Amino acid sequence: MSFASDVRGELARQSVTDACCARSELTAALLCGGGIAWRGRGRYAASITAGEAPTVRRYFAMLKQFYGIIGQIRTLSGDALNNQTRYQLAVADEDAAKLLEALGLLDEAGLFGLRAVPAEETVRFACCKKSFVRAAFLMCGAVSHPDRGYHIEIAAPSEALADFIARQLQYFEINVKNTCRKSKYVVYLKRAEDISDMLSLLGASGAMLAFENVRVKKEVSNRVNRQMNCDNSNINRAVSAAEAQIRDIRFIDSEIGLDKLPRSLRDMAIARHNNPEMPLAELGEQLDPPLGKSGVNARLRRLTELAAKLRSGEDVDL
Repeated sequence: MSFASDVRGELARQSVTDACCARSELTAALLCGGGIAWRGRGRYAASITAGEAPTVRRYFAMLKQFYGIIGQIRTLSGDALNNQTRYQLAVADEDAAKLLEALGLLDEAGLFGLRAVPAEETVRFACCKKSFVRAAFLMCGAVSHPDRGYHIEIAAPSEALADFIARQLQYFEINVKNTCRKSKYVVYLKRAEDISDMLSLLGASGAMLAFENVRVKKEVSNRVNRQMNCDNSNINRAVSAAEAQIRDIRFIDSEIGLDKLPRSLRDMAIARHNNPEMPLAELGEQLDPPLGKSGVNARLRRLTELAAKLRSGEDVDL
């Protein structure tokens, strides 16, 4: 199973005990799944179609418990669905209009007598807002496995419904973004922290913990890699600097001889030449008296300047 399937499976197992939350979920399931059809003269058909059986069974139980409606579960497949199996919960025509009225989706002023988005009272409470987004994700949501990247989205069938979903998440200070893709209006998140918050909000605590586990491992691995790259870069710079210093020391020796140098520079030149890979701090300990890292660096810089003057033919004052 994919990570997205695991998330939907966990959400489908969430219990609903309040009628207000059941109303909110069923409203989202019908609107986000495009499951309402107008048959004319005030008659409607209603159905909920999903890619996983637990989602459909969830709403079958919800309809029966809170509205006394027993739907019919069907299995759909065929070329039109790319040979993928989908599951549909169909509501009898005589119950459809009653259900839509109970959910507050009938509106004489709306197209075909239906509301494009729910009434605000449908999501009056925080629990109802969570339930609405949970159903929206179950019907048309997707989430990437954290190994591949951070992305979660809900692809709503209309811009108005996408904006409505976004407002419910923004109520919980989850800053979603909207875009339009292939005639779908997508509400999405890409920040790992926001995705984790959304999974936790909807009740997918197990998926959230799995997500965080992968995220922490990736961050630790990236941090280690950055540190290793930094260390390697520092080592390469130190090696290059030491090689240049030794070339300068040999050039000075060939031009004027190290014995012509002041003792401080002569000792430094000999110590570096004999210890080409030694770090500056350890190199200073080879001197008598010992010298700190900054002192070593200063003397090596003087040797470099002396070699530069000799190469350019300038007079040097020792």
